[in-house]
Amino acid sequence: MGWSNLWAKAKENHARSRRAVWRARTFVIGAIFAGAGGYGLYSDVTHHIHGRPATATLMAHTQQCTVEYQRIGEQERKEQLPCELAEAFQRLVGSNKVKLSRDYIARVQFSLADGRTQEASVDDIKLGTYGLPIGTTLAVMYDTNNPADVRARMSWKTLQVPLILLAIGLPFLVLCFGGPLAAVFRWALRGREEEAVSTTSGSMVSGQKDKMVFGSPAAQKAFEMYSPKANTAPRQSFGLRNR
Repeated sequence: MGWSNLWAKAKENHARSRRAVWRARTFVIGAIFAGAGGYGLYSDVTHHIHGRPATATLMAHTQQCTVEYQRIGEQERKEQLPCELAEAFQRLVGSNKVKLSRDYIARVQFSLADGRTQEASVDDIKLGTYGLPIGTTLAVMYDTNNPADVRARMSWKTLQVPLILLAIGLPFLVLCFGGPLAAVFRWALRGREEEAVSTTSGSMVSGQKDKMVFGSPAAQKAFEMYSPKANTAPRQSFGLRNR
């Protein structure tokens, strides 16, 4: 094998590996966005179908901080701390070694179906109470098996985020699997076309054979000789033959 063939083979392998890497990255991006959007949509719809409606009162706005760090020789840790303590810990250890995240929490209170009072801490932004004054009432849905799972009533506003995630992720999945799916559809359509063509050809050949057998002059003459004629008189009975 010459150098030109080796070079062409190497370029082909390099292009194939790059296509594989591109397809894997596209699949990962599409799976992350589409999976998050699909799961969120399914979870919200299921919660709305099986949940109970209630009217909640906003009691307080709070912040909840989570620190993530890893000590030498240990696994990564994740702890929830008061935000002041979490900020001090990050300043002491270093922002490059401690990851700090903030969650805005809304504490709400509502009445259950049996009359009991329930309090729950919910994501302030997801519930739609961020920036609302204390004492605001809002319509919510809570899970009867887990009353702490409280969400806003399902509406177009609550469905925007999962639908946007789906709209971002699905095109990536189509780019990743569009080629194989298109090939499958082309194969199926080609099989149907070949079947239709074979059926039509068989009908034409059968018609031609019938025409060749019954359409020739000799065949028609033989058919006329041995077929009963419409005007032929009835044969005499055997009992009148000796009279």
